Amino acid sequence: MIRFKPIYIMVFLGIFFSFSLECAAHALDSRYATITYFDHDDLREFNNELYMGRLKSQMGRTRGDTIEEKVIAKINFIVEKVMMVLDMFPPQLMFSIVIHPNEKEVQKNFYRIYNIDVEYIAFYSPSKNRVFYSASISLKITSIEILYFALISMSPTVIFMVSRFFEYCL
Repeated sequence: MIRFKPIYIMVFLGIFFSFSLECAAHALDSRYATITYFDHDDLREFNNELYMGRLKSQMGRTRGDTIEEKVIAKINFIVEKVMMVLDMFPPQLMFSIVIHPNEKEVQKNFYRIYNIDVEYIAFYSPSKNRVFYSASISLKITSIEILYFALISMSPTVIFMVSRFFEYCL
């Protein structure tokens, strides 16, 4: 008969739970998106890369105090700016954002969904209604991917032209 000592059981459980907690995703809910991230450092880097510059004054009091509140405020502002530029105000606008620590994870997601190897740093998946970002993405790329989400029913040429116009408006 095999007898396990309590110390071995506790060590095994400790290792088991530490691995399961590392992979846990965190979610933030904004007005328009559910933002999922895997590590607080990734969210902090994403927030730092979304440098608003002169647009910060247009955000008003909704800037937030914590990293989470700042990211939510910035995403809400970007989505509202996209809707204003396009003059499109859908009543039930809701999508998901996934923030990955690096470009490789974004590329793995693209491969998992489409079975194609690419060098993308961000992409929008219409089938998942989800935008995938690397944490080190710029404000322009973030805005363009949200713009792709808003324009998915239009032709690629129109999307490209509107995205260039939107970059100019930022």
